[in-house]
Amino acid sequence: MMMSPRFLTIRICLLRIAGAMGALIFLFWVACHLWVPGAIRSATESYSKKIGYEIGYQDLSISPLRLRIEIDGLQIVDGQRRQLLGIKKSVLMLKWSRLVIGEAGFDEILFAEPSMLLEKRGTKGNSSQWNWQEFITAITRNLPTADPTAPKKNLKISVDEFMVSNGSFEVSDSNSNVHERFKSFSIELRDIANYDKQGDVNGVRGEYGLNLGALSFTLPGLNKKISFGRVAIKGALDNPSPDAIGAQIDLEIDHGRIHSRWDLKADKSIVGKVQVENLSITPFIGLLPANKDLQAQGGVIQSELEVSLKGDELTISGYLHLLDVDLLEQGQKQSLVKWKSGDINQFTYRSSKASGSSLSINELSIREPMLQFEIDEKGFSNFRRLFAKPITESPEVEKSPLAVKEKSSFALDIKTFRLSEGEMQFADLAMKPNLKINLRGFNANFANVSNLPNHLASMAVNGVLAGSGSMRGHGRIAFDDPRRNNDLTLSFKNVPLNAFNPAVMTFAGYQITSGRVNLNLHYSAKDAELKGSNQIVIKKIQLGEEVADFQGKKLPLGLAIALLEDSDDTIDITINIAGNVDSPEFSASGLVWQAISNVLTNVATAPFRALGALLGMGANDGVNAVQGEAVFLPPDQDRLEKFGDFLAKKPHATLELAGTYDLEADKAAFARATANFAILKAAGIPISPGDAIPAPDFSDVRVQSGLKSVYAQYLGRIKLGQRLITLPDGEVRNEQLHTELIASIPVTDEDLKGLATKRAKLAKSLMVKGNPDLNDRIGLGEVKIVSAGRDGIPLEVELRIK
Repeated sequence: MMMSPRFLTIRICLLRIAGAMGALIFLFWVACHLWVPGAIRSATESYSKKIGYEIGYQDLSISPLRLRIEIDGLQIVDGQRRQLLGIKKSVLMLKWSRLVIGEAGFDEILFAEPSMLLEKRGTKGNSSQWNWQEFITAITRNLPTADPTAPKKNLKISVDEFMVSNGSFEVSDSNSNVHERFKSFSIELRDIANYDKQGDVNGVRGEYGLNLGALSFTLPGLNKKISFGRVAIKGALDNPSPDAIGAQIDLEIDHGRIHSRWDLKADKSIVGKVQVENLSITPFIGLLPANKDLQAQGGVIQSELEVSLKGDELTISGYLHLLDVDLLEQGQKQSLVKWKSGDINQFTYRSSKASGSSLSINELSIREPMLQFEIDEKGFSNFRRLFAKPITESPEVEKSPLAVKEKSSFALDIKTFRLSEGEMQFADLAMKPNLKINLRGFNANFANVSNLPNHLASMAVNGVLAGSGSMRGHGRIAFDDPRRNNDLTLSFKNVPLNAFNPAVMTFAGYQITSGRVNLNLHYSAKDAELKGSNQIVIKKIQLGEEVADFQGKKLPLGLAIALLEDSDDTIDITINIAGNVDSPEFSASGLVWQAISNVLTNVATAPFRALGALLGMGANDGVNAVQGEAVFLPPDQDRLEKFGDFLAKKPHATLELAGTYDLEADKAAFARATANFAILKAAGIPISPGDAIPAPDFSDVRVQSGLKSVYAQYLGRIKLGQRLITLPDGEVRNEQLHTELIASIPVTDEDLKGLATKRAKLAKSLMVKGNPDLNDRIGLGEVKIVSAGRDGIPLEVELRIK
């Protein structure tokens, strides 16, 4: 069949066009393979010299029809021959379909085995920059000057797939001694674009994934190392609205998951929702500010949070659960602290520069907590050893016994705080043998907990102590400073005494075979001034053997028990203490033990003082006679009669009274009393037996007459006549005569010994007044010289047990 000339002409034209296009494509292909690589290398070398950095590669290949570029051995090296970046293989592949519509569209960007160095060099205080900051500055400095009048074009950029495989990253900062290297991480990004689905260039969207593998690095500033077995991040970026960028971040840390959604708005505010599932606390325990490393044998976090940040106002709300927490000190087998579950329900944390920070919690509960509290051989607790800051003295700061507290800008408010089925194991290794006591089944409830000044939270506690004893308590306590303000009542019932054997053996030198103790304690502190009442009820106590080679101050426990036990084998005493908790040497337990030790010591050496304190009779200084007289004032008379009643109930106890006198104080007072008695007697003023001799009233004419009569008796009538002539009548003359009379009265040692004997006999008569049977059990000892106290001359006694 013959072709028409017109058809042949069209065919020839098409063949010529196809040939021309093939020739162009061939020339383009030849140029890309032969000329373009060389041109790129030449341009790269020229640009490297311009910015002062070496940018090079080993090989470059181009697939022009596929728009694919492959670079082997790409590296960036600074002027000191340090490599900033090295990539074993790089692949960039453009998309024809995107280019023809004016978009920088990539089908894939691949980097295999990249290595990057982020480094800062210099000494402390040097304002040196990171190496990449210097590199970017060098590039920016050599960019052409932008025309501010030129219209800005929004270039659309998209990447279908961006992948980094087997990468490494090194961080080095000589200023802070940081040197970390991260290996074998990977990054995967898909469908990335800087425009939304409507085509508006307003942000970034896409899906991403990062597999960082195993991580182990030191946190700058804390010098704490943190390690993870596996870390992976994946998520997506989007534009939920024209004025917001959204980010979905899903973090995998070992076996834990953190899912979060964040919206970043044009006003720079951030809103987020975070969900935590089975996140292990083990990697984070090393961050605690402990003096010795802590380890976690268990513990996971479950949480749901809502986060809002606008300006400097941060709000976090939600709930937090810490489950199966178990911490122990490195090198120890026993857990330091653990619990089954710790739940923080409905909490809100707020923080801003204007109003400070606050934390409100609707309910905080900890179930089955266990605490190991141990005092070592040097007297330091395990918590003090772990968390106490070293004491440093600064010569520039004047130390004051009272620390000035700065006002805190943090407000705490907990509606309900509960501890249930807890246990505390207490051990004091400083005692030999070691003291070990357990508190189990511990429950505590606190209501309206706040750290606001002068705010008292209510509390109630109970538990089982030492196996069979019970513990209950209630009261109010200020959480801003619990020691300075509180009002607490604690009751311990049926606690076995032998549980405290190590303490008794250490401080008293005895063992306890059996017995039970009840304690009723009430402590109240207001602005650091503490008052405490300690009622101790001991039932059926039995002492064991004395501690061999005891080096301390042995207390007369046997004597104290025999004296204090009633007919039911019960000892009931109350020890009161007081002090200022701000005092550096203050210790409530130390005050209680010191008071008990003093009382037990005084049982043998000063029983009136000891028993008066224990039995609520007052007279902390015992029983005292009036100076210069064989007289006891009514309060002391009453105490002597009560001591007689007490002694009558102790058929195995005997008492020896020793008359006492003060050589100086009694000598002067005896002369004055003798003079006053004589004056009043001469004046016809009667004095009842047992009463103290009152001072004469010289305004009374009878007393004036008595003074003259006694003066003449002791100093003579001639001397009296001289004084009456030379001294004007009145108060001055009476005082002068009185003084000279006292000075003229001789007082011998025998007079003072006789005075002391009369005092002892008077004390005995008061004690046997209502108990005649005591006459044979109260003896009189030798007279003793003592020192006068503020209440008079103390009576010396000694108690014995048959």
